[in-house]
Amino acid sequence: MFAKTVSVMFGGEEYLLAYNAWAMFQIQDLSPEKEIMEILADQGNDGYPLFCKAVEFMSEAAEGIGRYEGKAARKTLKSEQVMNLARPMDILELRQAMLEAVVHGYGREVEEEVIDLGLAELQKKTD
Repeated sequence: MFAKTVSVMFGGEEYLLAYNAWAMFQIQDLSPEKEIMEILADQGNDGYPLFCKAVEFMSEAAEGIGRYEGKAARKTLKSEQVMNLARPMDILELRQAMLEAVVHGYGREVEEEVIDLGLAELQKKTD
């Protein structure tokens, strides 16, 4: 396996995300002045379209990896789909999966569990 993919649920379906060199360069071309971590962390309306497009590129990267490895074709997330259908909780889950994909893309295995404080706070409010 060349790159690790990360599973994420969106709209009741499972999608895969990956951060490989292709995804990295596509995302850099979107916004050369912003690093991937800035795009993932951006909470504002101006950054949301970049975030959605980054989701699309990472989903397409995972699909490309799967095809290269001889796996069956899978649906990919589209930026318009995320832009128009995502709930706030979906954004938190996508952000967490994207972060995990970036970590894997750079070849770093994280031993300890990463805790998303925003996600934890939102889950407390919904319980």
